[in-house]
Amino acid sequence: MPVLSRVRTRLSDVAASMDALSARLGHGVTLALWPALYAVTLGSGAYTLAHLGTVSALGNNKLPEHDTLQMAIWVGVTAAALGLLYGVEALAAFLLASRRGRPRPSGVTIVAELNRRFRFALAAPLIPALTQANIERDSPKETLFLIALLGAITGLALYGWLPPTRAPVTAEGDGDAPAPYARREMLEKLAATVAVAALWAGYGFFFSRQSIINHHALHTSVIDLGYYDNIFWQSAHGHPLACSFIKAGYHGSAHFDPILVVLSPLHYLYPRAEMLLVLQSVWLGAGVVPVYLIAHRKLGSRLAAVTLAAMYTLYPALQGANMYEFHSLTLLTPVALTLLYFLEAGNHRGYWIVLAPMLLVREDASLLTCFIGAYAILSRRPQGARLGWVTILICLVYFAIAKRVFMTSSDIFNSGKDSVSFAYYYEDLIPNHTGAKGFVISLLTNPVFVLKTALAEAKILYLVTLFLPLLFLPFFARVGRLMLAYGLFFCLLATRTAVFSVHFQYSSLLIPIAFALTPVALRQIEDGRLVRAAGLDGPRYWRALLGAAFVASLFVSWKFGGILENATFRGGFAPVARSLSPKEKETVAWMREQIDKIPTGASVGTTNRVGAHVADRREAVFYPEHAKVDYLFLDESELKSSDMEKLNRQVRDGTFEMVSRHEKLAVYRRKR
Repeated sequence: MPVLSRVRTRLSDVAASMDALSARLGHGVTLALWPALYAVTLGSGAYTLAHLGTVSALGNNKLPEHDTLQMAIWVGVTAAALGLLYGVEALAAFLLASRRGRPRPSGVTIVAELNRRFRFALAAPLIPALTQANIERDSPKETLFLIALLGAITGLALYGWLPPTRAPVTAEGDGDAPAPYARREMLEKLAATVAVAALWAGYGFFFSRQSIINHHALHTSVIDLGYYDNIFWQSAHGHPLACSFIKAGYHGSAHFDPILVVLSPLHYLYPRAEMLLVLQSVWLGAGVVPVYLIAHRKLGSRLAAVTLAAMYTLYPALQGANMYEFHSLTLLTPVALTLLYFLEAGNHRGYWIVLAPMLLVREDASLLTCFIGAYAILSRRPQGARLGWVTILICLVYFAIAKRVFMTSSDIFNSGKDSVSFAYYYEDLIPNHTGAKGFVISLLTNPVFVLKTALAEAKILYLVTLFLPLLFLPFFARVGRLMLAYGLFFCLLATRTAVFSVHFQYSSLLIPIAFALTPVALRQIEDGRLVRAAGLDGPRYWRALLGAAFVASLFVSWKFGGILENATFRGGFAPVARSLSPKEKETVAWMREQIDKIPTGASVGTTNRVGAHVADRREAVFYPEHAKVDYLFLDESELKSSDMEKLNRQVRDGTFEMVSRHEKLAVYRRKR
């Protein structure tokens, strides 16, 4: 061979060797970087958890030098401990392989496996960062970003820890499951039943108690708890949906919600507003049952189904709606979930039975149900098209009848002389105050402004708070995400801030759809092309996603929910009272004593703050708008000076006499 050819060959061999060496070095450096990163995250995170007083200084990168050196020592000790652990694991793997007569695993394989197992260490600094005082109020975007990172790291770590999916074991012979498998199935079913019942009972008890405490702390009002308490009393006494507080004396001037008439006999059990608060909490807690059933049907795992049911009870938007007094729309969530369960199960009889209470919840629930019908059509399930079209027809007819026959206004925004208009909810899209006509014109002629309205920063934060606990999985349910359209349209196009807040009832248009779609999305992701193309283990992947969503739910609930105290959670417009002070207990006792002395048939004039406590009667009205009443039950701090002067004159001229007073609260009785 010519010299030049030999040199060229030799150089090629050297270059190939250098390439291989560079690749091995690169791979080795990459493998070594992960333990180094784990040492930094574990060491710094452990130090911060042990010294929570340093969290605020770390947030501003103003940690004193002494503390910085200590943290560096913690990182160094952690690095040494990890190095020792990696070495022990490698030695153990070599010894075990030798004992069993198997080939020894390479060091690279062992390090790669340990790196995969230690992914959870990346989350160590994030948890103490979330303990910063009021971070959820002062920096909600940062809070949600940190929680999103925690969820992503959890999913990555879980995928590394979960075992690969194995083929299911089937019994030979007549097809019956072996006794051990049947027994295990029975025990799993029993355990899941107990867990779901405990979640329901726990949620119902906690939020019933919290709602009553909030009510007794005078954090509720006539608007809206007093309205609904009066509606229950009136309906139970033969005046369906009557309400003495509101325009026209009939709730149909605002909403048509005959489910309140169906439930009104419960008022006889305890004819006070506290009954409504307990009813709402227990009713919402019942949603764990259809959530569990949908998840178990779609995912085939009782543990996964219980996990999703637990996430439902942790959900901040559900808790916010629960703690905002009482609303018929809030009752929608468990009913819609049950309807969707029967749809997914193919139980058409159950579906048609539940459709009736779904429509009775509120007149606009029929519009949401139209989208459920559209989902039934597009999902191509057996007889789904017919079921969907009939559902849409029934809902549209029901909505038209409710608006034209039972409500005081047939306008879509309820505008009219004797009606409570909701056009101001969307006032930016109705610039000339032309109602539905102006709204439609804006949609058709100014799409850029419509998009700007829907994507305002506050609404993006609302969406993240709403869907981060579910890792945005509902949007990955291909056909099903159509059902989110109505709730998103309703909330995101509004300009009234309450409509796009997790502290109010309006999220009830999205909550049941989101939870019903989550297991649907997980199943579709498992079987999806992207999972197959990436070479991922489908069942293992959706389990990791569900675990990540559960962790995100925990942390979003901690920082934005109502179970643990934080700086952001509210029930409607006001923070929630967690307990009663001795002074508040004294006030409640005085109120109860005075209210019990007012005859049941007497008319009462009241103010907004205390009115919900005397709403259970035929005639309870606002004072001073209505002064021809038998009794006054007032929070005088709510009266204007002119109204207070008028009341004092009526007391001096003998129209009213004071019965009792407790600070600014007073009871008066008409004398003539």
